[in-house]
Amino acid sequence: MRKSFKQYGQTLHLVGGNLVYVSNMIYPIYSNGIISDHNQYCLDIKNAISVSQSSLQSLETISPPYILVTEHELLIKTFHDILDCLNSLISRVENVVPTELKENDIKEEISQFLVIQDSLTDITMCLIEKINSQPRG
Repeated sequence: MRKSFKQYGQTLHLVGGNLVYVSNMIYPIYSNGIISDHNQYCLDIKNAISVSQSSLQSLETISPPYILVTEHELLIKTFHDILDCLNSLISRVENVVPTELKENDIKEEISQFLVIQDSLTDITMCLIEKINSQPRG
């Protein structure tokens, strides 16, 4: 069982690092209310999509410890939500004239990420509580 927790923890650590990367990519740099480098922002979002797909694949291929199955399934669902949001974001960004892409144009997608962030926080807290409740040995 300890090995199972260790492997699962390593996967969560990797996925968590990927989440930090994704969160750093979704917030563009603005200049006078317009995204300063449209091409770079598109590339950043595409990279975030790739990293999120990799994270999702990692979650889908690992078997969680039996006490964490519910939270694991919620993590998988949440990563699907992240990918849906990123795909919506890239679609919106690519379909706007680069010099006209403003903060309000992507406000809806960014606000969806905040909802997902709250969900991830709740899932993480449940995982921590369940892991901490296990006997050490």
